[in-house]
Amino acid sequence: MAAKDEHLALSSGIGLAGLAVSNFWDYSSEAFSCFKDEIFESIVKPNKLTAVHHYLFFFQDIEDELDKIYKNVDDLQWIYNFMIRTLEGVNLQPNIPTPDFAGCSDEYHKECNCREIVEQLMEYINEHQDKIDELIVHAAFQFIFQDRKFLHDFHLELSAFIQEHMEEIEEQFPEYVTNKKRIKRVYFPKWLTDAVFYRDKGTCSNPECRCDLSNLIRTQNTKHIDHIVPLDLYGSNDASNFQLLCEPCNTSKGARSTASSSVNAPYWNIEKQSKV
Repeated sequence: MAAKDEHLALSSGIGLAGLAVSNFWDYSSEAFSCFKDEIFESIVKPNKLTAVHHYLFFFQDIEDELDKIYKNVDDLQWIYNFMIRTLEGVNLQPNIPTPDFAGCSDEYHKECNCREIVEQLMEYINEHQDKIDELIVHAAFQFIFQDRKFLHDFHLELSAFIQEHMEEIEEQFPEYVTNKKRIKRVYFPKWLTDAVFYRDKGTCSNPECRCDLSNLIRTQNTKHIDHIVPLDLYGSNDASNFQLLCEPCNTSKGARSTASSSVNAPYWNIEKQSKV
C-alpha cells in the first residue's frame, strides 16, 4: 500500500483548517443547513467528498476574500504577493507579467502599470475560483482528518442534525435507512479502509491499547474499522467518521459509545533505539 504523491496547498489549507475548527461551535449548524443536500449524500455511504469537506467549503471563498483584501489593504505589493503565494500553493502559473514594485516611484500606483497587472491577476484568480477553492479545501481536509478529537466532536454535532432531518434522509435515500430510523451499515470500500489504516499508522486508536495492527510485529491482532459516532447514536457512514481499532477494543466499545482519542506519535518522538 503506497500513498500517491500530489501537490498540496498546505499553507492555505492550514489557514482554512484553523478557521473552520476555531469557529465550529458558532457556525456548524448554519454550515450543515447550507450544505444539507450535499451532506445527505455523503453520510449514507462512504464518499471521498465528506461532510467535513462541505463544512470547509462554507468558509472558503477566494473571490470574496480577495475582494475584501483589495478594498481594505493599501499595500498593493502585499496584495500581489498574497495572490502569488495562493496560486503557487495550488500549482497554477498564469502568464501575467510581474510588476516592477522596486523600480516604481509612484507610491499610489496611479500612473504606472502595477495596479493594472494586479487587477489582471485578480481576474485570473476569479476565473479559476472553483478550482482554487476545491484545492484549498482538499489541503485543509488533510489536516482535519488527522484530528480524531475534532472528528469526534464534528460527528457528534452532525448526529443531532441527522436525527433532526431523518425523515428527509429516508425520503431521499430509503434504501440506506433502517426500520429503527438510523443510517444503515454499508460496505467499506478499500480506499476508505486504506486511508484510515494509513492515518492511524496501523495502530489501535484506543489510548489504553495502542496495539500494532500492521501484522508486521504481531500477526494475531485483527484490525477493525470503527464508526467514531456509532450508527445507533445517529452516526453516519461519512468517510470521516471512522477510526482504526483492534477487535477487542471495537467489541468492548460497543454501539453506544463514541470513545476516541487524540493520542498519536509526534515526529520529534521518533528516537533511534539503542543497540542491544
